[in-house]
Amino acid sequence: MNYEIIGHGFPIIMLHGNGENHHVFDQIAKDLCDYQCILLDANYEGKISYQKLCDDVIKVIHALKLDAYDVIGFSDGGIIALMLAMQEEHVKHVITLGANTNPHMIKPFFIFNSYIRLGCLLPFCIYSKKARLSFKLTKLMLTEPHISYESLSDIKIPVLVMAGEYDLIKEEDTQNIAKALPYSVLRIIPQGSHFLLRDYYKQTYKEIRLFLDICHEEDKI
Repeated sequence: MNYEIIGHGFPIIMLHGNGENHHVFDQIAKDLCDYQCILLDANYEGKISYQKLCDDVIKVIHALKLDAYDVIGFSDGGIIALMLAMQEEHVKHVITLGANTNPHMIKPFFIFNSYIRLGCLLPFCIYSKKARLSFKLTKLMLTEPHISYESLSDIKIPVLVMAGEYDLIKEEDTQNIAKALPYSVLRIIPQGSHFLLRDYYKQTYKEIRLFLDICHEEDKI
């Protein structure tokens, strides 16, 4: 997997959304340069599942020999961040932006658009590698994840749960994720869309910075 490290300090793993790359975190990594921001590109080779993507992240973490780290995940990256927190004891704090627990928690309009996208991509999959990857990633979003709220109760670390007021994820799912987590902080960005780091950066960064600084207050003394 490709990754980039920016800054120095406590490590933060940053996980991008469906079909993106680590550059979605370019601005926030610069602003959080007092932390060691580790920006990963997902490995989309072979059969794709959220568990495979999670396993790939774990391999990088082990290769970097990180004994403790935080995770910031956007969209699909937020799903993987929750999975990491359930599987890895070295995760200390998590921030999710626009994560969902189940495909049916995506609003119907966006599900409909995704099926239209699959139909449009299908003819191009015969000869285009890029179209085949887009097809796989769209299908992944429509078939996974399947995270129960009960399983989230096993995450015994602080989690900042964020979403936009007009996110493509149903607000009930965002609310239920926060309720299921024993130590959660919920922030819904007013007027915000799914793409908080792009379109509502100032408000989003303010909440992330405050959460991280409170969590690491003792480290900075």
